[in-house]
Amino acid sequence: MGAEEKRHWVRLTRYCNQRCLFCLDRYAQTGGVLDVAFIRRDLARGRKRGLRRVVLSGGEPTVHPRFVEIVAMARELGYTHIQTITNGRRMCYPGFLAAAVAAGLREVTFSLHGNTPALHDRLTQVPGSFVQAVSALRAALATRGLIVSVDVVINRLNLPVLREHLDFCIGLGVGEFDLLALVPFGDAWKNQAELYCDFSEPASVAHLHRALELSRRKDLHLWTNRLKPEFLEGFEALIQPPDKILDELRGRRRIFARYLNSGRTMGCKGDSCEHCFLKDFCRDLDALLADGMLPGHGEPPCLGGDGAPAPFRFGGKKDIFEFARFYIDSRYFLKGSSCRGCAHEKGCAGLGVKKIREKGFSAMRRVKA
Repeated sequence: MGAEEKRHWVRLTRYCNQRCLFCLDRYAQTGGVLDVAFIRRDLARGRKRGLRRVVLSGGEPTVHPRFVEIVAMARELGYTHIQTITNGRRMCYPGFLAAAVAAGLREVTFSLHGNTPALHDRLTQVPGSFVQAVSALRAALATRGLIVSVDVVINRLNLPVLREHLDFCIGLGVGEFDLLALVPFGDAWKNQAELYCDFSEPASVAHLHRALELSRRKDLHLWTNRLKPEFLEGFEALIQPPDKILDELRGRRRIFARYLNSGRTMGCKGDSCEHCFLKDFCRDLDALLADGMLPGHGEPPCLGGDGAPAPFRFGGKKDIFEFARFYIDSRYFLKGSSCRGCAHEKGCAGLGVKKIREKGFSAMRRVKA
């Protein structure tokens, strides 16, 4: 199953049986579960788009009393790959996981955030959640044909032991991980003083890179989610594909459309912007709307310095996705450590992130003054 294959996300609940310190979705957790008829219509919409992979999410999707029935419904509608993302607590109960797999569940992603009960339970704020999640994880790993992975939300509390946490999971049999950056919304922002990592500190980067060394093992698969590329020098293959920005925009389509068409400031704007994955994107969008045009970047001088593309201007319709594609190709540029002290440092934007993923930051060469 390709990592880039499009998936249809379907929310089953607006409730979670944990209270994670870093929950970005807290204010959407209004309680209750979604009606099965509504869920069926949502599943059908994905099939009409030709999608065959579905992710059942929440809140916590497994607390829906008809979870197994919904899995079977997805298979009946023609989904060939049914996945859920779960804290795993309900799956520790005898028979629940087996029933879901029999109904058509093919992949389970467990959210496990610490390698000890004290750390994990502190982050989830539910005593005993570690024991339940690990019990479910063991059962899933023992289920033939079931794809199993682990999500880890990186924060100040677990970053120092991130490598030990991954080693613990590998010891259980896990071979695939998604490492997620904090998103500055909900409880994650409310608890920022306790949770946010300062990656300008060499110690924080060292902890991260010590964990990322595991990506060099051929029997493991590591992905990153919203981690800023500048923190991944030396691990450029782990930089999230730039086109993922389009997925971020789809999730906030209405917010950006309202901003473009009415000029209303986006409700998410504020101090949290500094920590947002879309910070530079929004900064460029603001500049475009203020000036009516935005220049693009060309190759850096050290690589030949080919000409910059034509500036971007909105046509008759302000399409955020049209701008996003320009941004990804012509503005999403970064510098590496080799750029410090370069004769062109002040006037150069660096190299496009797309090419950095392919060639590495080291493709750029310092030019002596």
